[in-house]
Amino acid sequence: MLSILIPTYNYNCCLLIDSLMLQLEEIETKYEIICIDDASTKKHYKQSNKLEEYQYVTHIILEKNIGRSRIRNLLASKAKYNWLLFLDADTLPTHPLFLKNYFDIIKSKPKEHLFAGGLAYRLKDTNKDSSLRYKYGTERESLNAEKRSKNPYTSLLMSNTLLKKEVFDKVRFNEKITLYGHEDAVFSFDLYGAGFLVKHIDNTVYHTGLESNIVFIEKSKVAVKNLWYLHLQSLIHPEINKLLKSFLRAKRWGLSPVFSLFYTIFHKKIEKKITQENPSLRLFDLYRLSYLCYVSHLEN
Repeated sequence: MLSILIPTYNYNCCLLIDSLMLQLEEIETKYEIICIDDASTKKHYKQSNKLEEYQYVTHIILEKNIGRSRIRNLLASKAKYNWLLFLDADTLPTHPLFLKNYFDIIKSKPKEHLFAGGLAYRLKDTNKDSSLRYKYGTERESLNAEKRSKNPYTSLLMSNTLLKKEVFDKVRFNEKITLYGHEDAVFSFDLYGAGFLVKHIDNTVYHTGLESNIVFIEKSKVAVKNLWYLHLQSLIHPEINKLLKSFLRAKRWGLSPVFSLFYTIFHKKIEKKITQENPSLRLFDLYRLSYLCYVSHLEN
């Protein structure tokens, strides 16, 4: 009935598997768990993610890294059941009825094609070195179903999502996306274009693997650069991405060169401010917008 699909890279997902198995013991239904390690670079994670001892768990370790889009497509291709539950390796269910809620949805034979459960954050998972990632997560990602439903495709995150396999067979992750960032947004836009219905529900998981501020800023810059490339290839629509929408507005108003110069002069000072204990997300937005303008001018 359900295939639980977990991509992992340099992260030990045994705690997540343990949590899922405890819940599955209380549910009489067919299931499988497939975990694929995307060629982790740290031996510690390769050794600690020994999941072969679990029944109904398939653990595959890739020899070569294939990226976030391709690994999700690979997971889905190996699934044998008609419903797929994607979970990130660095998540944990927030309550003991997490899987039961999804099984109840499946049994109800819903008209919707995809169900997004949402994310939550624990204060104990952060510290002063990850203040920016924690604040971004709690204010931008940890939204209840009512808020997410106002923009159902814009707010879709695949870190905790249930969908029909027949949907995934028609709308797969775009394997042209090789850099980090926005693969969920492109997938969401393709879902929208294909007319598939998305429903947001409150069935959350904790996002536990918070990056340090420095790592998060660097990953954000890679994501911004990737956003520019996706825009050039017409793979992402500005209505799905607020940053791209703001960039195109700035470009129409002739402000792109101004933001680009702003980044060149002030980016070091901004980075210092947004890595403090209580960072401003508006300043972080300005930082990313100015960097996108900077990247666009470098490429032209």
